[in-house]
Amino acid sequence: MVNEEGLRDTLLALAENNRMIYISLTSVMNELAALRETVRGLDPTFAEIMENRRQAAAQNSAEYAEQIIAGYDL
Repeated sequence: MVNEEGLRDTLLALAENNRMIYISLTSVMNELAALRETVRGLDPTFAEIMENRRQAAAQNSAEYAEQIIAGYDL
């Protein structure tokens, strides 16, 4: 027996949560893009430094990110 009302409430809660995450993420990404372009205009070496730090951050967080994604996949 399926609890349709419970399922509906759960889906609505998930949709609202995704909406809030999207709004937050969009806001953060806009701020980050503005900051990146500001720094790029002030420092001609910014692109190279940014790429090096981006690669280091990806390497440092790769294992943790894989664990989190695997948890979602379960």
